Order: sequence, then C-alpha cells, then structure tokens
Amino acid sequence: MRKKLSSIEISENLKILDLNWIIESDKLINNYEFKSFESAIEFINLVAKKCDELDHHPTWENTYNKIRIELNTHDINGISSLDFELANHMNKTFKKIKDGK
Repeated sequence: MRKKLSSIEISENLKILDLNWIIESDKLINNYEFKSFESAIEFINLVAKKCDELDHHPTWENTYNKIRIELNTHDINGISSLDFELANHMNKTFKKIKDGK
C-alpha cells in the first residue's frame, strides 16, 4: 500500500532532492532541458524502464529538447515516497545524459 506523505515529510524529501524540483497542486514538478531532441528522447526511454519496474508512471510533456515532469501517486491522490524515488532516478539519468556517460 502506498502512503501519502505529510507536508513535513514532503519538505524533508524536497530538501534532499536537487535540480529544482518544486511542489505545486499536490504534484512534484520539474523541467529538464537537454542539448538536443535526441537526448530528451533518450531520457524518456531510459526513465520509462524504471517507471515500468516501479509500476509508477509520470505525466510528462516533451517539446523538442525540453521535458516537463509531474509526479504524484494517483491512487492516493498525493505525493508518496515512490514519487521521490522516481525523481531521484530521473535526476541521475539526466546527469548521465548531460555529462555524456
């Protein structure tokens, strides 16, 4: 069972999370900008594998080299630790692509 995090738990997790994640309308939100469209799609493909593993899927929008991410746990109508786990994975994936690794 997924548990909705309290506002204190969300604030604590947000402090640890880097790369400009914010909370808006009970969603964890970030925007990534890549060098190219190809890099943005590479990110989507790599992250999609983790999403399937976790059975947790973001709302995302891709416009050329930019991706907007919205995370929340739909079945609890809020933010869970799963959202932060996926956000951390996204940050690591973004850094690898950005650094060319």
